[in-house]
Amino acid sequence: MLEREYQYFETIASQLAIDHPHKFSVIKGEQVIGIYDTMEQALEETAGAHELGTFIVQPCEDRSHIVQRFHSRVAFA
Repeated sequence: MLEREYQYFETIASQLAIDHPHKFSVIKGEQVIGIYDTMEQALEETAGAHELGTFIVQPCEDRSHIVQRFHSRVAFA
């Protein structure tokens, strides 16, 4: 669910960071349907016109330096 939107975001994240630094993008399908100053504003305004769960809100930031680490308590024998 929403994989298409996230994949599209990943392809345009660098350009969004350049064009709209410190803003929040709203993506539905493979289209940016809005740019907002805050995440709250993005959710409120978009939810009025589009059903929740049909779009994603992402910060417009350079993601090339982001490293994610996930820790687990699972032990393998």
